[in-house]
Amino acid sequence: MLNKLAKNQYVKIVKSDNIGKEVEYGVVLNEANQKYDIMSIGFENRNGAFLEYPTNVENLVQTYTIKDAMFDEVKENEVRRKMNIWLEKNYKM
Repeated sequence: MLNKLAKNQYVKIVKSDNIGKEVEYGVVLNEANQKYDIMSIGFENRNGAFLEYPTNVENLVQTYTIKDAMFDEVKENEVRRKMNIWLEKNYKM
């Protein structure tokens, strides 16, 4: 679990509630006053497979604090590769 995020870092966001856990993947766009703007790129389905979001999804960029969810660096090569491709195709930094 990460205690601080960096700009352009690929993160795995795990949100838990009473029903279960939701896993999203995104990239940190900005950091200000310990609030992070993170653009969601995809999510993990029930089978644990990574699926990309289309670019017309509402709230693609959301602001989080480190306490809003559990954050971890994306280490899976296949997921990182798909995130890179999605960013190259859909987002100009």
